Amino acid sequence: MEPKRLLTAFLLLLCILTLISPPFAFASDKIHWESLGAAIKHNKTNKKYFLLHFYYPTCAYCIRMDKHVFTDKNFISYINKHFHPVMVDIYSNKTTEYFNGKRMSDSQIAALFHVTGVPHDIFFDPSYKKIFVLPGYWNVKDFLLVAKWIGSGKYKVETLRKFAASPSNE
Repeated sequence: MEPKRLLTAFLLLLCILTLISPPFAFASDKIHWESLGAAIKHNKTNKKYFLLHFYYPTCAYCIRMDKHVFTDKNFISYINKHFHPVMVDIYSNKTTEYFNGKRMSDSQIAALFHVTGVPHDIFFDPSYKKIFVLPGYWNVKDFLLVAKWIGSGKYKVETLRKFAASPSNE
């Protein structure tokens, strides 16, 4: 077979395989969501901040965040590097280890923080102290700004407003 036809056949095969096979998932193309118990376990050796994302599967704004925020490459990279991201279904009875070592359901954890609407995000430091709450839907730019404010540790020394006004954060 001549090289031109071989290349054409190869490209055709590659196109067909791309259409019928599931997409390849690379380590950096999605957020590495963990259960809270797993995040606590990983935090013992890899100290990071915690991001608890409270949601409900049929919530329109939760779905919108999944599509427009949690798919952004810069957001994914930053969250995976600086946080233990945890999804908490506010109506789920699935149990997991809580920060105090006791087992609790996702719905009990949501109730503990008075989460009644979703999406709702709460940031914690590596020692499980609550830092900041983001209720409702946030666009990727603003959500990432808050994540950087916390992940950089700047929340300890300056307000979010001052952090946001800094030219280095644009």
